[in-house]
Amino acid sequence: MNTHISNNKQQDLQLLDSKNHADSTSSTYKKIPSNWKAVSLLFFLIGLPAIPAIFIVTLVLLGPDAIAEASGLINARYFELPAAILVHGVSGIVFFFSLPTQFSTRLRITRPKMHRVMGRLAVVSACLVAISGVWMHLVFSPTDLGTRFISLVIVAIAICISFSTAIVFAMKKNIVAHKVWMTRAVAVTLAVVTPLFLEVILSLFIDVASPVGEIAISVLHDYDRLIGLALNVLVVEVCMRKTLTDLRAMATNYKL
Repeated sequence: MNTHISNNKQQDLQLLDSKNHADSTSSTYKKIPSNWKAVSLLFFLIGLPAIPAIFIVTLVLLGPDAIAEASGLINARYFELPAAILVHGVSGIVFFFSLPTQFSTRLRITRPKMHRVMGRLAVVSACLVAISGVWMHLVFSPTDLGTRFISLVIVAIAICISFSTAIVFAMKKNIVAHKVWMTRAVAVTLAVVTPLFLEVILSLFIDVASPVGEIAISVLHDYDRLIGLALNVLVVEVCMRKTLTDLRAMATNYKL
């Protein structure tokens, strides 16, 4: 009888400890910062080209006669040569849904397996976006192999190298270097989005119809990706250096 009561008490204590541990773990997870501002910003920036891609891919898969009015809004050659646009569009959509979550601190800590799966999807889709972007240019603008095409190739190579480097560091368990290169990779990828904002800024300060405006628009058209690449990498490097400087200062003050 006493043994039975003792066993019941021991089981109750184990259940209580388990419950307290679960409550403590849940409370700890709630205190983990979600980094939602960075995640939301990435969803917005990547969504600028990704959301139209969803529309285009859907129309190409349905065919030119499915929704005649909407089909007229996109390049008719997409229906004739769909392979490149489908690979580029689908990989861009996957990148849109997978990449921003990589910067969620809470997901990385509470769902490490999901973080790794989404990371692999982000890297593969980013490389496919880069390579298929060059493929699309060769399919739809085969005679235009000037400065704009060279810029596209440079950005595509930079995307593949930066994401591949980030994955190598992750495999080596060098998480600090992995985070740094993932940040650089995002900056490189967004080089194709930055020109959209540069055009708006340019139109606000310069009369695009004037001779100076025409020259500026022409330069932006030819070198927009390279300009976006340089600006993005510069901003990221400055921000990361400032963060590292602040961390070192905090460490020094702590030792003192």
